[in-house]
Amino acid sequence: MTLSFLSPAYFLCLAIVVLFLVGVFFLFRKSSQRTKKVVLLVLMLLNVGQHLLKCFVWPHLYGTGFGLSNTAYNVCATLILASPFVLFFGKGAIRDAMVYIGTAGPMLAMVVPYWFQGQPLFQWEVLRFYFCHVLLVATSLLPALWGVYRLSYKRALLVPLFFFLVLIVIVLNHIICYALGLWGEGTDLFAGLYELNPCWLMHPAPPAGFEWAQAALEALTPSVFLGNGTRPYTPLLWYFIPMYLLLSLVAFVLGILFDRKHFTADCKKLAARIRGKKRTAR
Repeated sequence: MTLSFLSPAYFLCLAIVVLFLVGVFFLFRKSSQRTKKVVLLVLMLLNVGQHLLKCFVWPHLYGTGFGLSNTAYNVCATLILASPFVLFFGKGAIRDAMVYIGTAGPMLAMVVPYWFQGQPLFQWEVLRFYFCHVLLVATSLLPALWGVYRLSYKRALLVPLFFFLVLIVIVLNHIICYALGLWGEGTDLFAGLYELNPCWLMHPAPPAGFEWAQAALEALTPSVFLGNGTRPYTPLLWYFIPMYLLLSLVAFVLGILFDRKHFTADCKKLAARIRGKKRTAR
């Protein structure tokens, strides 16, 4: 079977992902909070383990040694490594951001797996790709669905800051790996960062057919942050404003859905306050 958009293999992979998520959700839905946390921790450590030990776990990576792929080299890798810490030590907006970004990022990757277009479905790298991404979705979304994380629409403006913090961590990760000689030997640091470009970190690089996403962001981005043909895009800053606004809006809407009780109560309080001021004014 060949993996391509809208092919039987494509839908088979997504069906397995959905079945896994739904199955785990219902299997432990009525369990105690302690049991849910144990399940989440096991899934998180399983994902962290396969990520850090790639060259020992996956046959096609045997003997490749320690490399950039074992570190926080992109958004999903960073979230995989951060997930256990968020479970035990994260609070408020950090947990909110983990739910939203940790769900949307890997789901988008699985819905648009352009790395494997035209490639055979049954290969180790495809299995590794779906395995680590579905575990990240599970450990990001299930805590909210199970009530382990209490989300709030009031923290929507803070969620994008976590996303950009992740991007900064990725840059620092690359710089440290470069300094230690783990990658980029004999190359210029900035050129290497520009080429790696995880999540459009240094410049836009959408896959074929998704140029509209780049155009949409550029339309909302001040020209001072955009390249002019002679200089590159400003790292991190070129899409900060549009992405901040977009992520805040999405987090606000999702926060309302997850926190309907408090949102409704707050709306009633606000309405009562407005009515009270009108009576006073009269």
